[in-house]
Amino acid sequence: MKSPGRILIIPSWYPPDGGYFFKEHSEAILGMGWQVDVLVNRVVGIRKVLQIGWSALRGYRVGNENGLRVIRSIYLKLPGNEKQNIQRWAAGTARLYRKYEKSYGKPDLILSHSVTWAGYAASLINNLYGIPYLVVEHRSFFVWSTEKARSMVKSYYLPFFEEAYRNCSRLVLVSGSLLTGLKELIPWIEEKTMTIPNMIREDMFLPPSVVRSTEPFVFLWAGRLEHVKGVDLLIEAARILKEHGKDNFFIRLAGKGSLRNVLDQQAAAAGVSDVVHFLGRISRDEMQKEMQMANCFVLPTRYEAFGAVLIEAMATGLPVIATRSGGPDTIVNNENGILINIENSEQLAAAMEDMIHRIKEFSEQQIRKQTMDRYGQNSVMKQYNELFLQLLTE
Repeated sequence: MKSPGRILIIPSWYPPDGGYFFKEHSEAILGMGWQVDVLVNRVVGIRKVLQIGWSALRGYRVGNENGLRVIRSIYLKLPGNEKQNIQRWAAGTARLYRKYEKSYGKPDLILSHSVTWAGYAASLINNLYGIPYLVVEHRSFFVWSTEKARSMVKSYYLPFFEEAYRNCSRLVLVSGSLLTGLKELIPWIEEKTMTIPNMIREDMFLPPSVVRSTEPFVFLWAGRLEHVKGVDLLIEAARILKEHGKDNFFIRLAGKGSLRNVLDQQAAAAGVSDVVHFLGRISRDEMQKEMQMANCFVLPTRYEAFGAVLIEAMATGLPVIATRSGGPDTIVNNENGILINIENSEQLAAAMEDMIHRIKEFSEQQIRKQTMDRYGQNSVMKQYNELFLQLLTE
């Protein structure tokens, strides 16, 4: 069967620096019959160079990564000047594209993941070479639900946003919650937007092969140990639960981040170090095992673009507790979990206690089926396939 065309993926970040969803998304597009290349301009700071040596600055190279042709290069970040780094990285990505085009010819379409800053780089490539592009937006600060989220958008970002969004053929939002902040910043943006959720592969995050034990009851959290993710609220909820006489539970925290020591100290001060366990960063396979052993996934984030970790947990049959923080608002319902308000550790503790008491009311089979029907790779990729074909005939 002849391929419908060639799509060049430009991610703002990519493995080994996160972005595993971008990798799986690219592989899924390849699986639909499109030719797919990935252009990765990895950002490396001086600290990384000092850690692993100047080999970190290896230049242009091409490799086959699970069927994807991945073109990689390195951008050495300048200390202390973010605006200049944005401009230099985007210009460097455009030069990387020129080298790619000389070797492999023009793609039919560019898909850039997030305006910061792959979307902006794609706009430069469009200006120079006329390649149409779309932006898939993942940035959670566009949820705009807290002052902290709004403060993350610096004034000098706006011209970059404007150029990237104005020139794109379509802006795909991973959840409709992102439109609030985007419209506040760019009032005309709605005419460009459509919503396609994140996907989950049918062959990953499978249900456990044995019945989950609820003694003790295991809550699982995963993400970055940063303020936005609300782990401090989860630790406080653990203290409240123990105060209420609940002690036959554990909270397992998978991930790393700048607040690890602070959160460790908070757990000790709250007297919950015996039930709060820090796992550190774990692999995808290890995460699946954790989800298969847990009884409930908890995500008390302060703002969230989508919540891919929620659908991963739900794919294993786990019910979830999440906050009304943007993306989770449309993911969580009465059949698969409990939604609570942000910044409310008492509500969180009450929801966790309720989950312990009502766990048998949640059907693991129904949770997985509902998740796959809405977010399974086949369903989501069908929407992308239709979009690509539409853009290439406009």
